[in-house]
Amino acid sequence: MTHYFNPQQEDVLKELINVSFGLSASLIGDMLDNHAKLHIPEISSIDILNLDDKIIEILEEKYDFYLTKQRFLGSFNGEVLFVFNTYSAQAFSNLLLKQSSSDESDIKASILELTNIITSACIGKFCEIIDGETIFKVPSIEKREIARMDEYDKVEGYDNVIVIKTALDIEKENILGHMFILLNKQMLEHLKKTIDKL
Repeated sequence: MTHYFNPQQEDVLKELINVSFGLSASLIGDMLDNHAKLHIPEISSIDILNLDDKIIEILEEKYDFYLTKQRFLGSFNGEVLFVFNTYSAQAFSNLLLKQSSSDESDIKASILELTNIITSACIGKFCEIIDGETIFKVPSIEKREIARMDEYDKVEGYDNVIVIKTALDIEKENILGHMFILLNKQMLEHLKKTIDKL
């Protein structure tokens, strides 16, 4: 595993993400009319070339998964990906729509709503600390098969990935999500320098 951050930088990063996750959980709880808690995230960093292998490793199964993508542009720019296994995606959609099962379009719409909240809070917090501004592009979502990973388009234009694993607790449902923040070398260095000043 690549370590882009030293232990002190990682602690600050974890604290920033924790604060943004607290805000996200509050918004998600309001949306669901229920108490929501995002667990303390596990953070690691990898080279972009290892992204597909990491997705396969964290899913721990050989089936389908949902992948959302959202670009952010400005003085802080990059892309956020989220990965959910089919169980977590279905469970969240059912809770949001208050029904026992959801069809494909419901699941995709629900997951996009969830990831939009977390992405805005998280990237917004990063922008705050680097005194930067960013705008978000319209997010996209697709269902992918692990068995066909080699056939999908590779992500280009980035060097580094911050991997964030968290669980969203709602009504005893453990909805597991993996967030990937994709940055180029310049953005990563900018972020690290700012974290050092903090």
